Amino acid sequence: MTESLQTKVRRGILWSAVQSWAVRFSALFVFMIIARVLDAHELGLFAAAAVVLTFFGMLAEQGLGEAVVQRERITPEQLNAVFWLNFGTAVLIVGVVWLTAPLIGSLMSIPEIVPILRVSSLALPVSAACFGQLAMRKRNFDYRRIATATLMSTLIGSVVVLVMVFAGAGVWSLVAQSLVAACVLCGWLWVRPIWRLTRATDFRGARPLMGYGLSRLTTYLLDFGNTRYIELFLASTLGPAALAVYAVGLKLYQALMQMMSSTVLDVAHSGFSRLANDRDRLVAAYYKSISLTATVAVPVFCIVAAVAPSLTVVLFGPKWHASAEVMRWMGVLGAVQVLQFYNGTVYNAIGRPGIGLQFMIAKVVLTFGALAFVRDGGMSTLLHAYVASQLATTPASFYLVRRLIGVSISELARRIWPMLAGSALLMLAAVIVQSMLQAQGWSIYLVLAGSVVAGLIAYLALLGLAAPDVVRSTLALIVPKEPPAAMSSTSTADAVTK
Repeated sequence: MTESLQTKVRRGILWSAVQSWAVRFSALFVFMIIARVLDAHELGLFAAAAVVLTFFGMLAEQGLGEAVVQRERITPEQLNAVFWLNFGTAVLIVGVVWLTAPLIGSLMSIPEIVPILRVSSLALPVSAACFGQLAMRKRNFDYRRIATATLMSTLIGSVVVLVMVFAGAGVWSLVAQSLVAACVLCGWLWVRPIWRLTRATDFRGARPLMGYGLSRLTTYLLDFGNTRYIELFLASTLGPAALAVYAVGLKLYQALMQMMSSTVLDVAHSGFSRLANDRDRLVAAYYKSISLTATVAVPVFCIVAAVAPSLTVVLFGPKWHASAEVMRWMGVLGAVQVLQFYNGTVYNAIGRPGIGLQFMIAKVVLTFGALAFVRDGGMSTLLHAYVASQLATTPASFYLVRRLIGVSISELARRIWPMLAGSALLMLAAVIVQSMLQAQGWSIYLVLAGSVVAGLIAYLALLGLAAPDVVRSTLALIVPKEPPAAMSSTSTADAVTK
């Protein structure tokens, strides 16, 4: 990797992190306000429509954006072909949505969703028009422009939704937000295009892109079935209000997981890929990455799970107290998933992405089967079944990493047991203190603060006693002793394994 490419990658990671964290936190803040104004039925209606349109949006994109990014060489004529494939498909899908919206509403037992689906679908061609620009910006590591465009679309969309919500527009304020945000993002990228659209096209040259895109689309659809099917299931069986309860409880988990996947896992994939032919260093990097994640990310999800009853009320208001159970179980799920995700990164790094695909298929089957089995249950039963289906493949995932690259499960356990034990103690301390303070009638804000502080003290105390070296090494990674200039020659892979 040349020095200039190293710089581009590092800047790309930085701006990708800025975009991810800023967008997620600003969106979470706006959602906190909206959740206090809209009722459960209105919020559930838009959540149901958003899931349906996410599915159609994937069909419109066709995986071609990622195909453009990974392509070694691409011509302007091929980019023009990709544009018309995306845009034409999106226009066609809009027509399909307008025609089938009554059928979708009938199948979901939500007739009110019909006009919401029809109007919201108009954002699909707008988004499709900028798929190519986004892909080329990523290809050239211009994440700064992407971050700026995304932040501006989020900011302007947030202003629109807040104004309309307080004006009494209800669910249509969310529809307007999606349309405005799509238009701003597209306009911002096309004001200074990285390539200019012309009439010249090369559809034959774009066929390899379509082949690669189809494989990526298959993965996207499987992931959709794995993570979003439960939302469709809840909406059609328990109604929009139940979906809203789930969506509110899910929001913080989604923000944390998306920030994790768009920053840390991208870096891990880059480092692991470069070490694929050096198994000793790859195993060392795997241990180091999981240990760091177990030290920082696992306790974050555990504290969310522990203080979910008070955190839900503080963030979203007392009317959403029922969402606390969702937040609690998703926090537990997240604490396991942030460790397991590295296994998928290893599969891809050693050239075995098919393994990850097989795991995803297994999860989809388990999810569909688990939800069908408890179809007549309530929210709690469905939630427990979903979490169990997501965790069912965890042991096999770690076993395969052991077989493929020689990771020792006992060595891995030795390295992370203090963090896992500390996280368990964190949850216990936070739950106990939360119950005590609530019983004494303390303010919900003081209950939350006291619970979090008690949990963190318990975690740091155990970690300091059982693994003081972990504390020192983690601080050294977060606050390096050497200035950045002195480390400019160190590769990403070396940094991971040190």
